[in-house]
Amino acid sequence: MDWRSQALIRHLLFPAFAGLSVLLSGCGFEAPAPVRTPAPAPPAVPVSTLSATLTVPAAQLARLLGNMTAYQIADLKNQPIKCGPLQCRLDLHADRTGPLSVTVDNDTLGIRMPFAAKAALSTSGFLSFLHGQAEGQGVAVAHSGVTVSPGLALHSNADGAVTLDNGHLRVGPVVTNIAQVWNDNQESLSRPLWRSLDREIARLPLKPRVAQVWAGAFRPIRVGKSPVSWLVLRPETLGVSQPRLCDGAITLSLALSARAQVVVQDAAPENTPTPLPAAQILSAPARAFSFNVPLLLPYDQASQLALASLAKRPPRAGGMTVTFSRLQILPSGQDVVVATRFCADPSWDPFGWFASCGDVYLRGVPVFDPVQKTIRIDRLHYDIASANLMLSAVKALAGDELTPLLQTHLVFHEAGQIDRLESQVTQVLARPQGRDLSLSAKVESFGTPAFTWTADGFLAVFSARGQVDAALNL
Repeated sequence: MDWRSQALIRHLLFPAFAGLSVLLSGCGFEAPAPVRTPAPAPPAVPVSTLSATLTVPAAQLARLLGNMTAYQIADLKNQPIKCGPLQCRLDLHADRTGPLSVTVDNDTLGIRMPFAAKAALSTSGFLSFLHGQAEGQGVAVAHSGVTVSPGLALHSNADGAVTLDNGHLRVGPVVTNIAQVWNDNQESLSRPLWRSLDREIARLPLKPRVAQVWAGAFRPIRVGKSPVSWLVLRPETLGVSQPRLCDGAITLSLALSARAQVVVQDAAPENTPTPLPAAQILSAPARAFSFNVPLLLPYDQASQLALASLAKRPPRAGGMTVTFSRLQILPSGQDVVVATRFCADPSWDPFGWFASCGDVYLRGVPVFDPVQKTIRIDRLHYDIASANLMLSAVKALAGDELTPLLQTHLVFHEAGQIDRLESQVTQVLARPQGRDLSLSAKVESFGTPAFTWTADGFLAVFSARGQVDAALNL
C-alpha cells in the first residue's frame, strides 16, 4: 500500500473515529457490572507441630531430689519386728548425712543416699521391760524405672537395699546388732524408705513447667516491623513421650500441635490461653518442628499498588494514552474481577476534545510464581457482559493491546515481604523463649508456598521446618 492509499484511508477513517469519539465523550462508556460468584472459602489453617526434647542430667536431678528430700528419711514408732527368738518393737530414727548421688543408665534410675540411724528396741509381752539401744551408719541404694502419665505426673517403683554397720545392740539375753535387725526385717523397714523416694520423684515439677510452656505458646511473637506483624499460635493438643533413662540423663519429648497465623496490626493480638489438656503419650522423643506461616495481600493494597503503577507508566494503545482513575480487584469463585475506570485520549487530539471515559470490567486468574515470589493476575480478558457496543468501540480504538499492557501492571512483587518475614521468623525463633523451660528453634528450610485467594485477599501459606533445642531447669 503506497502513501497515497494510506493517506486516503486516514482521510476516510478520521471522521468516523472523530464521530465515535464525540459519541463516547458525550455519553461515556459504562459497562454493566459483571456476575460474581462467592470467593473461595479460606483454607483451614494447617496444623503445625512443635516438638522439643528435654534432657535432665543426673547431676541436676540429684541436686533437685536432694533439695526436695527431707534429711529425716525414716521415723518409725513401735514397729513390730523379729529379733532372734523374741518378738520386739522398734523405734528408729534415720537422717540423711550427705548429698544424694544419682545415676541414670539402662532405663534405670539409681539413687544412693548415706544416713545415720538411731534404734531403740524393746521386747513384747511379759519381757516388755527389756530394752536396748544402738546407733549405726548406713547407705540406702535404690533403683527404679520412671514413667509419665497423661496427667504429666512422674511415677516410679523404687526398690533396693540398705547396708548398715554393726552397731552393737543388746536386749536382755539377746545380743545382736542394728544391721542384723534391719536385714531380718528388710521388707518392713525398707519399704517406707522406697515409698518416700517414690513420693519425691512424683513431686518433680514437670507439670508446672509444661503448663508454663503451654501458656507461653499463646503469647504472640512479634515478627515484623513494617508493617508490625505478629506470629500467633493457637495450641490444640499436647503430647509427651515416656522418659528414656540412658547416658547419664533422663530424656523426654513434648509436642504441641497448633494452628499458626501472622496478624498485621500495631498492638499484640488477644490470644487467651486454654486450659492445659491431658497429654497424649508419644511413641518416641523428637525435636523437630513444622508450622505454617500465612501471608495475606489484601485486595485494597493490591489495587493501590496497581493504580500507582498505572499512574507512573500510563499505557498507550491504539495511538491513545489510557489513564486510569480507579481500579478495584474483586474476588469471584473461579477468578477475580478487575473493575476499572479509565479515559482514552487519542494522540491526534491535542486539546482532549475527543477523550472518552468510562467503566470497564476485566477478569483474570491469580497466579503465584514461587521462583520470583510474585503474585500476578494472568489471562486477563474483558468480561463478557462488558463487551457491549461501547466497549466494542473502545476496542476498535485501542485494539487488543490494552489487556496485555494492563496485565503487566497487575504483578505484585512479594519477594521482599516474604524474605523479610522468613528472616524475622528465623531470628525470633532462634532467641530462647522462657526461663524454667527455655526453647529455641533453628529454621532449616521454608517450603514452597501454597497459594489461593479468599474474600479478603491473595493468600500464600509457606511452611517453616527445623529443629528445637530445649533446656529444662527443674
